[in-house]
Amino acid sequence: MSIFESLIMNLIFLLFPFLFYAIYIGYKNNVKEAKVILDITIFSSMFLILRYTPSKKTVASLILINFPLLIAFMKKRTIVSLVLTTIIIYHYHKVLGISVIYEILEYSLYFVIYLISKKKENTSLLLNIFISIKSFLTAIYLSTTKDPFNFIQLLFTLLLLIVTMTSIIILLKEGEKILERNKMLKELEKEKNLKLALFKLTHEIKNPIAVCKGYLEMIDINKKNKIKKYLPIIKDEINRTLLIINDFSDYGKLKIEKEEVDLIILLEDVKDKLSPLLLENNTKLIIKVKEEEIYIELDYERIKQVLINMIKNSLEAKDPKRDLIITISVEKLKKYYKIKIEDTGQGITKDNLAKITQIFYTTKENGTGLGVALSKEIIEGHQGLLKYQSKVGKGTKVTILLPRKN
Repeated sequence: MSIFESLIMNLIFLLFPFLFYAIYIGYKNNVKEAKVILDITIFSSMFLILRYTPSKKTVASLILINFPLLIAFMKKRTIVSLVLTTIIIYHYHKVLGISVIYEILEYSLYFVIYLISKKKENTSLLLNIFISIKSFLTAIYLSTTKDPFNFIQLLFTLLLLIVTMTSIIILLKEGEKILERNKMLKELEKEKNLKLALFKLTHEIKNPIAVCKGYLEMIDINKKNKIKKYLPIIKDEINRTLLIINDFSDYGKLKIEKEEVDLIILLEDVKDKLSPLLLENNTKLIIKVKEEEIYIELDYERIKQVLINMIKNSLEAKDPKRDLIITISVEKLKKYYKIKIEDTGQGITKDNLAKITQIFYTTKENGTGLGVALSKEIIEGHQGLLKYQSKVGKGTKVTILLPRKN
């Protein structure tokens, strides 16, 4: 292998870590992590130079070993620069036999130039001055060898160094652009999540407010029995609204607080809460449960929230030509309780059924597309499963699997 082929191969080896760095930060958006990876890349480049550059006194040994140091200077990695400077001085002294004092003076000059260019934010100035000084000093050193071929190598090496350095600078700048774009995307994602939380909050507080409104309209101040019956329900719905608002105040993060609950009592509670809406829509709600008691660990208000959403969705999908019947049944499986909510509504098309759990997807004129998505989130928060099945004109079946207590 000729010296020129060896030089080009060494430059390829040096470029590889920086290509890896550029690809890596393309998939990451952590600035601190990117800085650590850059330091590792710079040291890897130095290792490759020391490993693959011949140990004898060659132009490559004099020039290429400074490559990682230039990158560290340009990226303002001061501590890394000091470590690399120490390695270079040691290499020049032990391998090439150059005086330590001479090298300390030379690299002190480079470090002063680095500090000046760092303040002025001018990397091209640093690169030009560094190459000029290094070329001059290297030419003086090579003049002692009395080999004209060394000066041809020097020119060729410097040319490749400039081309390679320019390529690396472009890669690093593109990496910085990617990090900046990722930072902007993160801010946009944060804003999107905030809007999503507000949408969810608005959607979920509509249900209890609607129930309160319905009962308030039914209250007759002359009938104390109805007042005593309706006021506790209104109070419960207001408490549920406050619970929803409190949960969403923490940036929309869902919290599940499980307790041992009788599922049958929960189903009856849901039926009582929705009885005015069911009556208003001429809808019959049937609860089919074989057991008298079913104790299960769950978040009472959250599962109640899901069931209310499911039933309201059935009411909104009612076929105006026929009465709507909603059936809730509970089946005990080996590891789960299976809750089925079936209705005789209009049903859902295959295309809509495939998208029904997507956030913001809705076919309703005034819908937000968050009810089903939030219900799915709640069930999954219970380590459960939510599944939809439907046929147009025949109705919809929602299956909820909740894990049984061990």
